[in-house]
Amino acid sequence: MIVRWFVLLLWIAVAASAQQLATRQLVLDFEGGLAYLNGSPITLNPPARVVEGRALIPVREVARVLGVSLENLNHGTQGVRLGKLELYPALGQARLEGRPLGLNEVGQLQDGVMFVSARTLEAALGAAVVFDPLQRVLTLTYIHGAIARDTTRPVARFATDKQEYKIGEPVRIIEYSYDPDGQPLSLSFTGREEAYFTPGEKLITLVVTNRAGRSSEPFSRRIVVRPEVMYSARDYALRFYSVGRLFLDPEILSYPVLATDRQDGDVPLLVSNSPEQVARSGVLYADAVSGSARLLAYHQNALPTPARLVVLVSNVDVVPVHLKVERLGETAATRVVAVLGQASLMDFLLAQAGEQVRLEPGQTVALYRSDLLAAGQGLNLMADLQASGQVNLTVAMIEESLLPALSNEGLASLLPLLPNLEPDGTHVRGTFPSALRTLRVRLEGTVGRIVIGDGVFDPTPAGMDALTGQPVRLRGHYGLTYRVVLDGALNTVGAFSPRGGAYVGAIRVNGLLQPVPSNGVLLRPDNPLIFFRETQNDQVTIELIPASGSYLPVNLVVYRL
Repeated sequence: MIVRWFVLLLWIAVAASAQQLATRQLVLDFEGGLAYLNGSPITLNPPARVVEGRALIPVREVARVLGVSLENLNHGTQGVRLGKLELYPALGQARLEGRPLGLNEVGQLQDGVMFVSARTLEAALGAAVVFDPLQRVLTLTYIHGAIARDTTRPVARFATDKQEYKIGEPVRIIEYSYDPDGQPLSLSFTGREEAYFTPGEKLITLVVTNRAGRSSEPFSRRIVVRPEVMYSARDYALRFYSVGRLFLDPEILSYPVLATDRQDGDVPLLVSNSPEQVARSGVLYADAVSGSARLLAYHQNALPTPARLVVLVSNVDVVPVHLKVERLGETAATRVVAVLGQASLMDFLLAQAGEQVRLEPGQTVALYRSDLLAAGQGLNLMADLQASGQVNLTVAMIEESLLPALSNEGLASLLPLLPNLEPDGTHVRGTFPSALRTLRVRLEGTVGRIVIGDGVFDPTPAGMDALTGQPVRLRGHYGLTYRVVLDGALNTVGAFSPRGGAYVGAIRVNGLLQPVPSNGVLLRPDNPLIFFRETQNDQVTIELIPASGSYLPVNLVVYRL
């Protein structure tokens, strides 16, 4: 009999201990005026309420439902203690973790009932409080006997939408971290991936840091990735990566080259890039044009003194000529050639129509005058022009000491005195028949690539140096607009893959312009950049101008989803 009572008492003690260590979760639905304890509806009398943006809970009721002792101070005539919180309503005072506060800082006395804020309870009891502003639901989680946490530090919390995933299945993170003082938080995950491509158990850990530099304790969850495959790494990227992101595809150069219907336009392209390093004042390039034309110039000042790049236009017709700048882009003040090419290209593609000038027969005007270029500085210039008659375009570098007062008359008188500079034998200058190449492609199959600028699948334009009369070839295809029309493009993804070296440029897809890439450089052929994803239309139109300073060829890879 004694043994039976001992066992019964032991069971009661264990049960009581288990109850004391149990988690109690209080959910308050302010919209519906309801309360739940561990999922079961309960009644708080009086109910919790929101006053001036603060969630207030009656202190005696919260002590009752959470099973927390409420200790009277001075036999209850002066105040009560709840965890680390002391309340003195008659004095209008409180103490939290030994720190004196005004009563209104922790709660309010309403109709003789003391209410405390949820955030105060969090600090007093070491509880966790999460508020959903959309549903107006507050969740307070309290563990009996747990060691109270440091309530000045933020708390990291997150969950995953599932516990098990397939290889390549998107992992959704629900993050609900918070800061006791409501400060904004920065997140730092380790082990987190959008999707996992190896099976096994994965540990995801989050640490959050508030604006004051205080960091949370690490918070971790484990998930399991099963061997079944939903998407490969490549197919996941094609479906879910945003435009502008890079992904890995080591098989790009093995994909078939797509057949193209090629057609060149009749707008001439004048290229002035040789000598690239200009060591003395002189004419860099010149030729006569009529109608539409494009000018591309890139040079660096190799003189020991500052100089300007100028573009002069002379009317060689017998009647007045109207010259219009349809668009112009220029960038200077950097020695990084690729960066210079991208910036001027973006300026050019975004440029509005410029001014129109009237030239009398024999008149010369300065169409463009750069700012002073310091020694070593380069300048990239691209312009589309429209002339009603025949004009002569001249590109020259003039050192500061020789510059007149920058009047048209002064520059016109200086022009005959400038020598024609010899090309450097490495870079390109000359006039080429077309500034526009249209490629039409019918997409079939699952994947293919369009090669730009290789000289084989995409022939190199041939032209002539008007100053020397020598034939030249436009290596790099710089200044040439590619208009690529893709038919059968519904449910396809386009990726830009460099092949000849570093590439920094821009591309326009269905009228939308974007840098390629948005920062840094593209370097590896097997690390392409997604530049479009088409899920609505059957045709995609791409506009691409190879950027000065970048390397060709490049591949435009088209994948079928």
